[in-house]
Amino acid sequence: MKVLVVGGGSMGRRRLRDLLYLCPGEVTLLEPDSKRCQDVAAQFGVEGFTQLSDALRQKPAAMVVSTPPALHESYVQEAIRNGIHVFCELPFVFNRLSLVEIVAQVRQKKIVLGISATIRFYPPYAAIRKLLRESRIGDPFYLEYSLGNHIADWHPYEDYRKFYAADAALGGAGMDMLLHELAPIQWWLGDIASVAARLSKISPLQIKGPDSHDVLLTFKSGCRGFFHHDILEQGTIGRHIRIVGERGTIEWHQNQPAIRLFLTEQGNREIAFDQAPDWDEAISASREMAQILARQSAESEKIPSASGANYSYESNYLREMRHFVEAAGGKHPYAIATIQEEMQTLQVFDAIMRSSKSMKETLVENERVG
Repeated sequence: MKVLVVGGGSMGRRRLRDLLYLCPGEVTLLEPDSKRCQDVAAQFGVEGFTQLSDALRQKPAAMVVSTPPALHESYVQEAIRNGIHVFCELPFVFNRLSLVEIVAQVRQKKIVLGISATIRFYPPYAAIRKLLRESRIGDPFYLEYSLGNHIADWHPYEDYRKFYAADAALGGAGMDMLLHELAPIQWWLGDIASVAARLSKISPLQIKGPDSHDVLLTFKSGCRGFFHHDILEQGTIGRHIRIVGERGTIEWHQNQPAIRLFLTEQGNREIAFDQAPDWDEAISASREMAQILARQSAESEKIPSASGANYSYESNYLREMRHFVEAAGGKHPYAIATIQEEMQTLQVFDAIMRSSKSMKETLVENERVG
């Protein structure tokens, strides 16, 4: 099975790295920037193209889209028109009406739509979901979720003003991260019903768009929450998550190797990463990743995260790509994330944009697809 990777940036290089290890067949690269295309193709030993038409003449069976977020939709649509299985980073598309159109087109073809949900493979996230599904803290009452990463630290090898993260129109200024983080929040606590958002530009950063995002959340279950993200924080230790329930509290800082679980009747205890339901798979993939990184020199930004018992965050990308390759090859359905989940996330994003403009609490629309 031939696979075309679109985009030679940090995520595209990750995908190339993992696909070459998984060996589904010939892997090629599409990167419109001729210098980057030449450099990345040489680095990975693949054929590179700067024009989509040339890349499509190679008849790829699958496409992996790792471009700036605002460009996702055009490549996804092109893949569907050509009957090509397609995997795409979050957001799959920015426009929910486009997602409806895509679903209608796919119904007529046997195409795998691979919606990225890398973080679901992250053991602490899977462990938190398990604690909630087991009702360890009873009904959740309140979520606090915050993270910040200075934009200049995202790609330290290039000027932050010259890549997509500096421009909201390209999916930057934190727009992509809103979607990225809203997805696991709803994976844990269910659909969000309404939001009250404030998106602000409060720093002298030379960007086009907000640098700070604060959102009050109301879930359909009645749970409340507060979400914060910024591209300002320096010396970050990553995400901070706190979920308060009727019988206790779940809390985790991303620099900690265990989740704190407080239960009213039992007090504090630590939940290690190995309590995640898929821990064995995470460790197995981490061992594979250690071998891959020992052989390959793909450049990849450092991700602030706790590691325990030889776990590697990079293994999440390997597991996700393996799942897509197997689904595209007909071994099983693509089951990491559903179209309806992506639609729900897009609807929450739309509500956040409308709320920030009106400065009022805004209901999330409830359109269903699939």
